[in-house]
Formats: sequence, structure tokens, C-alpha cells
Amino acid sequence: MNNFIEKTQNKEEIKDSLLNIIFNFPEKIKKSYLKEVDEIRKFAIAIKDFELVSISMSIYAYLKYRCVEKNSYRAYMMLNDAKYLAVSSNLYLAQKVNLFIFALMEFEEENFDDAIDFIKNAGLIKIGEFEFDNKLNTVKSAIEKAKQKRIIHLAPPSFIPDHKNDPLLALLKVGRTMAIETNLDTLLTIIAKEINLALNADRCTVFLLDTEKNELWSKVALGMDLKEIRFDAKLGLAGYVVQTGETINIADVYSDKRFNKEIDLQTGYKTKSILCMPIRNMSHEIIGAFQVLNKKGGHFTQKDEDLLIAIGSSAGIALENATLFNKQKQFIEEQKQLLSSFIDTLSASIDARDKITAGHSERVTKYAVLICEKMQMNEDELDIIRQASLLHDIGKIGIKDHILQKEGALTKEEYDEIKKHAQITYDLLSRIYVSKYFKNVAKIASSHHEKWDGTGYFLGLKGEEIPLGGRILAVSDVFDAITSKRHYRSKMDIVRALDILIEGENKHFDKNVVDVFMSLETNKIINVIIGNKKIEEADNFVLSKFKMSDIYGLYKNSENRKLTTEEERFVNIFNKYYNLV
Repeated sequence: MNNFIEKTQNKEEIKDSLLNIIFNFPEKIKKSYLKEVDEIRKFAIAIKDFELVSISMSIYAYLKYRCVEKNSYRAYMMLNDAKYLAVSSNLYLAQKVNLFIFALMEFEEENFDDAIDFIKNAGLIKIGEFEFDNKLNTVKSAIEKAKQKRIIHLAPPSFIPDHKNDPLLALLKVGRTMAIETNLDTLLTIIAKEINLALNADRCTVFLLDTEKNELWSKVALGMDLKEIRFDAKLGLAGYVVQTGETINIADVYSDKRFNKEIDLQTGYKTKSILCMPIRNMSHEIIGAFQVLNKKGGHFTQKDEDLLIAIGSSAGIALENATLFNKQKQFIEEQKQLLSSFIDTLSASIDARDKITAGHSERVTKYAVLICEKMQMNEDELDIIRQASLLHDIGKIGIKDHILQKEGALTKEEYDEIKKHAQITYDLLSRIYVSKYFKNVAKIASSHHEKWDGTGYFLGLKGEEIPLGGRILAVSDVFDAITSKRHYRSKMDIVRALDILIEGENKHFDKNVVDVFMSLETNKIINVIIGNKKIEEADNFVLSKFKMSDIYGLYKNSENRKLTTEEERFVNIFNKYYNLV
């Protein structure tokens, strides 16, 4: 199966191979399956196919139990992880497979009634060519016979946990989640779900204390739509718990004056029993409250209180950490926005000096971003190049207006003066200390006039000595310059403009970057060229079907062959928008 993964990236085929393994259970087990299924599990994690992850985890758990460890507790833990992933992600097939494997596990453990329950819950289903109804009925029949004969398939295990409502499993689940989860909303949801399951309750809400507004709030209320609930921190049982630090366990809440009936009135939910407990941080300060509602089959016990205390002691720390992390994340985001605003202002200051070249930096940035996206750069790399693009001409702030705005050709002395803007750009940006990564912005922004053959400026870098961002900027900058009106000339026709890029491959430009630019869809390029104007929907559809290499090829070959109707329509639409500005 390792070879199978290497030969195909087809997830459906891999899924079928897993289902084939299932259909050998429980009659035929190969130890070699263990490594093969584990490879699929790792592959599924790498490609983030959660259905495949859950299915492979379920099968791997059973295989390891049968072939290696004979440890039911570890198998149940992994099966519960697979179940949680399948249920939380609404993965229908993964849930069915998980129930089926649970049935096999119970069969091995001689828990025949539970095995039958799992088979019933799995239901009779058909997935492609796999007839689960026949297989399930076969296993069900085998379980019934074993139940009657009390067949001992394996030695009795030393410990079989009640995995369907096991407090230890709940603690482990919450503990592992809290160790890795930093998203507050996700953490609140997971903690609430696990408390709900562990205490066999109908609903659980985790309230956090907003000390600035003196309010309790939550986005988690199982059984309801995900809405933010907010109320005065002095109201209701949750408010009482936060104010006093007491734990409240009430069998009939409507008989207690402290209960806030407003939330029930707002939601239409009927609260009967309630267990409410404060959440504390590492300093033992109260930061919120757990509110668990309507114990199924009775009321909350001392055992439930003890379990909630055990979960809460770790949950409080995790929630405080997540809150601090979110605040830090918000602060960083605000700093990014401030920096972005600062960069936009600097960029606009150059455009303000000359109406003819106004918008140049913005267009160069858009071209550079399109190239980066086509190269599938990560967000951090793209962001650095975006900032460098906006600031690539900031050094022109040190060049005199009469040279920048001169109509007609520049003298050698004037051109030498213009060339200084690249070094001025570096000098200015390298003095702005925001972070180490901003130093890359300075290097990229100041390298947009470097050339692949080493004849550029200001450092005379050659080939891959030039930062990739600088090579992308070089193509973007030149293309915008020659397709825009200048003091000394009109915009070039598109064929001549693309000729300059292609003729400059491995001389002025990195050929790979030019190739990427030529592979861009023409509607994206036109969108940049026309700025605030709009492409008609029908025209956009036509343009999106052709790349820049197509418009170049059609122009070059138009003398040698007659264009098709579709090609001619495309060329006319392209010209209409290209010549619009």
C-alpha cells in the first residue's frame, strides 16, 4: 500500500483500499496492514483530509489491538479520537466506519450487547461497491452466536473502561486539547462538549468574565445556535457563582430565586437541574463559570461535581492562556494595520508628486501579488513582497521634481541622478525598525532595478543573488511602466510590451518569473490596468479563459493564420479594455 500511495493521489481510491481492509475483519487479519494503514493515516494528515484521517485512525486502533498490544484502553482512546473528529466535522462515512470498528472491539472484549448496539447505530448502508448491509448482518450474526455460546476469543483484559461515559477519557481529551488549542472560541466549544458528554448532561455553557464591562459572556451553548450571550455579572446563578466563588448544584432551578429566567425566555429552552461552578486561573482568581444543565435521568451528583472540579482546574488555565493569546494576537493585528497604513501613506506621498505616474506603486503591487499567488507563496512571503512593492519607489522622495517630471529623454547626468532612488529606498527603509522581517522589505524594494545578467543597479547583483521578490518586482515594475502613459511617451501596445519581457529573459529578467507572468489570466491583468473601472461580466468570462501567453501568441500568429471566432472575440475584448485608459 505504500507503493499505492506513491502511485496515486486519488483520495477515493485510497479510501476504497481502507474499506477493503475493513471487509477482511474479523475473519482475516494481516500484521502487514498495520504499517500500511499508518502510512495512509500520515498521508491523510499531510493533505488534511479529515475523513480519511478518521477512517484510518479507527482501523489502525483495531489493528494495533489485534496484532500488537492487546491493549483495549489505548484502542478505545484512539477510537474516541477518531469518533470526535468524525462527529465534530459531520463526516458520515467516517462515523459509520468508527461505529463498525467499535462493534468489532466490543466483540473482541466479549461485550456482546454493546457490540450489537454499535451495529444497530451503524445502520445498513452502501458505499459504492461496498455492501455494508451484508457485512454488518454477517458480523451481527457472528456476535449473536458468540453471545449464545460465550466463545472466549481472547484472554479477558485486565481493564475495560466504560468508554461511552468515562471521566478519565474526558479529562484526557480536554487536557490534550487545552495543550494545543489557542483559539478561544474553539477551546470553549471543545471544553463544553467534553463536559457535556462526561456529565451526561443536556447542555453546557462556559461563561467568561469581562472585567472591563463587568459582564459574563459566552459563545458556547450546546443545543442552541452559536450566539454570543451577555448579561450583568451579578445576575443569575452564573453571576452568583462568579461573585461568591461557591459551587451550586440545584435539582429544581425554578424554585431558586437566584436563577435568571431571562435566558430561558430568550431561547425557549426549559432549564430543570443545574450544576454551576467557578472557573479559576493560576492565581486562583475567578475568570468565569461552568453552567451544566439538565442531567439526563436525574440530577447532578457529588461525583459530577468532583469531575467538573478536575476538568475546571486545567480548563481555567487554558482559557486564561487563550484569552491572553487572543489579546496578543489582536495587538499584533493592530500593529500590522498601523504599519500597513503607514506604508500606504508613504506610497501615496510619491504618487502625490506626479499625477502622470499616480497609481504606479499600487499597480506594481497588484501585479507582484498575482505572480506570488500563482507561485503559491505562503502568506508571510507574499506580505513582505506586497509591502516592498508599495515602497519600491520611496527613494524618489530624494530626487528633484524637475528631473522626475521632465518631459522628453533624460541626460546621462539626470539618469544617474534618477538611479540613486534605489539606494535611497534601501537607506530609508533599513532605518525603519519594525522587526527583522522588515529588513527583507528594504532588500527587496531596493533591488527592483537589478538585472539577471548583473548589469542593473544599485548593487549590481546577478542571477539568484537578487532576492526573488526583487525579481518579481522587476517584471511588475517594467510591465506597468511600459503599459502606462509617461511624460515622454504614450503607453506601448501590448505586443511590444510583452516582447520586452520575453526578450529580456535571462538578461534583464528571471525567465521563471516572466513565464509565471505570461501564465496569468488576462482578466486579472486587465483588472489592474483599468483600476476602478469594471469589466462587464460576459467580457470577464471570455478574458478568464485566456492567458497572457495567448494574447501574445495570437498577435504573433495572426498574419500566418485566420483567428477563430472565439479568438477574434477575445482579442477585441482585450483591446477594448487595454485601450480604455
